[in-house]
Amino acid sequence: MTQHIISVIATLLSALLLPFLTIGMIRKVKARMQGRMGARLFQPLFDCFKWLRKDQTISETTTWVFRASCALNMAIILLIAALVPWISFKPECSGDDLFMVFYLLALMRFMIILSALDSGSAFGAFGSSREAYLGMLTEPALFLSLCSVGLTAHSTDLSVIFDFSQRCSIYDAPVWLAAAAGLYLSSLVDLSRMPIDDPATHLELTMVHEAMTLENSGKNLALVEFTHALKMVVLFGLTTQCLLHALTSVVELTFAARAILSVVGILAVGFVTAMNESVSVKMQWTRTPEFIAYALTMGLFATAGALIGGLYARHGL
Repeated sequence: MTQHIISVIATLLSALLLPFLTIGMIRKVKARMQGRMGARLFQPLFDCFKWLRKDQTISETTTWVFRASCALNMAIILLIAALVPWISFKPECSGDDLFMVFYLLALMRFMIILSALDSGSAFGAFGSSREAYLGMLTEPALFLSLCSVGLTAHSTDLSVIFDFSQRCSIYDAPVWLAAAAGLYLSSLVDLSRMPIDDPATHLELTMVHEAMTLENSGKNLALVEFTHALKMVVLFGLTTQCLLHALTSVVELTFAARAILSVVGILAVGFVTAMNESVSVKMQWTRTPEFIAYALTMGLFATAGALIGGLYARHGL
């Protein structure tokens, strides 16, 4: 009972602090790579507190959809964070079906697109069309990456898929590694990071996520930024869990080691993302399907590896 309470408290603290810490670390690393000091690590948290104290400026053309979408999206991502085992010490939650999570992610994308269109802004329409286009291309890669590890566990329950009670076999290690690569590449597209989109740009015509949130201010902006940061941490956490499962094929990890590596792994994935954004350039919009094809290929490799590994395991080879 005590361990369960500690797990719940640790999960809540991770969900509240890790998003801001990861965003702050990414900005800090990019600033240091550019020869600047950069802001404090928890500056995104202070910015959210500042926005929560400010009033909102809402266009007269908006309806209740614009006002409700921010709160609804935050509620959805909190539900996803409660269902998905993005950190190893998160308590199990019933209803964590893989397909349910995909429907919730699709609902999030639908609501943010609807909110951007509801404001009547031209930039919101640009961002919405790009978001729908990228979502259509990247969802198969994300789906295949997670379904491949579901094949190894013979289940669609995420708590069963990411269970550490049994060590990963030598046949399943390549599947977890390919799934981690597919998840990470898909996350870069889903989160509008480099090389698909430059989150630090000030040119609205090239933005994706930022173009859809230009009309938000005050409390709405705080909710939008927290939702996006928590979504990033959940996706990076799934990538880390895949890598940890692959690691169990060569070394046995204790509960404490998995807990520490879960948090450190998310920060490490954020560090890799910051380094990638520091040395790479934004791709031309017409070439984005080529980058998404890499994520889809990793998902196909993971699925093929799961099928072949299961065949070998059944025949005792």
